Amino acid sequence: MIPFHLPGDLELHGSFPFTLKIHELNDDVPPHTHSFIEYTYVISGSATEIVNGTPRPLEVGTFTLLLPHQVHQIRIPKGTELRLYVGAIGLQALFAPDDTSAAFHELLLRAGASGEPSYALEESLASRIHAILAYMYEEIRSDRQRSRLMFKAKLTEALILIERSCFPLPDEGPAGATFNRKGKMREIVQYVYEHYREDINLSSLSEKFQLSVPHISSSFKRFIGDNFHSFLEKIRISHACSLLTAGNETVTAICFEVGFVSYPTFARVFQSRLGMSPIAYRKLNRRVPE
Repeated sequence: MIPFHLPGDLELHGSFPFTLKIHELNDDVPPHTHSFIEYTYVISGSATEIVNGTPRPLEVGTFTLLLPHQVHQIRIPKGTELRLYVGAIGLQALFAPDDTSAAFHELLLRAGASGEPSYALEESLASRIHAILAYMYEEIRSDRQRSRLMFKAKLTEALILIERSCFPLPDEGPAGATFNRKGKMREIVQYVYEHYREDINLSSLSEKFQLSVPHISSSFKRFIGDNFHSFLEKIRISHACSLLTAGNETVTAICFEVGFVSYPTFARVFQSRLGMSPIAYRKLNRRVPE
């Protein structure tokens, strides 16, 4: 089955690219990807989430953080309901030219790249995170003064608490050396996210980061669960999907906007990943503002 793409709510392309909802699921969620960061917290019920082919249990108190373009799905036992908070963060929230966004970017990238997308929180931390999310859920729906700033502050608080508990910074020494090697891969992944519209390849990454092509190639597979070329294609196609559904540019213009150098290549990759042409995808998913 070809994973389908979720472009996300229109808010994720606006000035405040954050959403938080409560989902009540009774049926399986098929394999899909999206071009935003997603975080979830299980309120009640249980299920199995499969991320990049690896199954992980979803139980009460499980917090999951998914970087863009990771293929994931949820399998729910028949006759049960899974209730969870589902939040989304648009990528532009990470690239604003200010210190807060830079720190937020580093925190999210480190969390998502830690190797484990989901965490079974211990009881006291789970209770605290649940309370923060409940407050955020209320705040994002209110018209109170500086509600957006408060929402982002509480989200940052929740992520810092999870970071401290689930993937703390290592001590100096051998563990620190391992972390530094992973840190180099985080820099590379971040660079790809920021420059995917340019002509980048393994050779250019090797030259920029002073690492061999084989090392970067094998590290991508271990670190991301996908090879570099496939990862780059996913980012470009995901961006194209967002532009096709939310923008008015021609399909050819979108092809070059997201980093492809020829339309036939773009059309072939799009067809192979989504099972339809870019034009068909636009017709099927075109959004008309209310």
